[in-house]
Amino acid sequence: MTGETVIICPELAAGGVGDYTRRLLENLPRIAGLRLIVPRIGNRPARLFEQYPVEETDGTARGLRARLPARDGKVLVQYSAYGFDRCGYPRWLIKALLDWKEESQGTLAIMFHEIWAFWPIWNKNYILQQLHRRDLRRLLRVADVVFTSTPSQAEHLIALSPRCAIEVLPVGSNIRRAQATEGERETGLAVLFGLQRSRLRTLRKMYPELKSLGAAGKIRKIVTAGAGRSREGDDEELALLMELELIEGFDQRGPLPEEKISELLLACEFALSAQDELSITKSGTFMAAATHGLNIISCYADASKPEPLSLLTSPAELLKGVARTELKSRSEKLRQWQERTAAWPDIAHQIARALEV
Repeated sequence: MTGETVIICPELAAGGVGDYTRRLLENLPRIAGLRLIVPRIGNRPARLFEQYPVEETDGTARGLRARLPARDGKVLVQYSAYGFDRCGYPRWLIKALLDWKEESQGTLAIMFHEIWAFWPIWNKNYILQQLHRRDLRRLLRVADVVFTSTPSQAEHLIALSPRCAIEVLPVGSNIRRAQATEGERETGLAVLFGLQRSRLRTLRKMYPELKSLGAAGKIRKIVTAGAGRSREGDDEELALLMELELIEGFDQRGPLPEEKISELLLACEFALSAQDELSITKSGTFMAAATHGLNIISCYADASKPEPLSLLTSPAELLKGVARTELKSRSEKLRQWQERTAAWPDIAHQIARALEV
């Protein structure tokens, strides 16, 4: 196995890193000999790639090492600590990569979607965190190219290995726009889109503000959409939406095809987001709302902060009243920011440069 390109990914099913990998491969040039490797954790991926072979490894260093190129190969790692290990410390993955890099003449590129968990010193997981950081320091020292999706993660990685050059590469939209132009948007219609755990986090965090916006008629209806549902989650989401007592109620649509989600995003006036400053550039759902030209209502909106936070609208501001022309200007500037900083062709170009393809 020489001269091959391998992408190691924790998942290929819908959501998170799986969506990222699919979008990346759609925009990369065709790569001869490319293989995808996923760990054997839980069920097989729900959707496999037709154009490239997908292999499973057994979640051990030896098992992964046997599947990597023998020499002169290229390896891209889609790094997500909890994606590869339920305790957030994929020691087997790091060991296999270190051994491969030492023995081969290959190229190692890493995209850090997540780094390590931050536990206080009195927490039982603190030692695990320190061991993880120690091993990542070794990995950073041998990596040829390192990307991450947020400036804050870049700062932590640089502090861990100051000689390592870290490139910040925000994620792209996980939903392609169904049409180039948008029609009439429904006034007061807000969308809450993403995995159920993210939707619930947003509803919990923004509940008082959403209640006020509903009472004032600024938000008349909320439509939720996305995967990752559970019975317990469905019950909580339903209860929270009912308690908001919106004028036109709500609609829970669950998982939808990509085109239908795009149509929904193009029909709404607002999107709801509780992504903070540290995580906003690694949220594919936030980027989807931006690329569809939505006004995003966020508790982290701040006119004094850099884009995109300065282009969001806070619940308090919306309650006081924002001119429709100002909202339209913000949504267009947000769309332009997303296109400028996180377009998939540009992301793929950066990755292709790292892999020299």
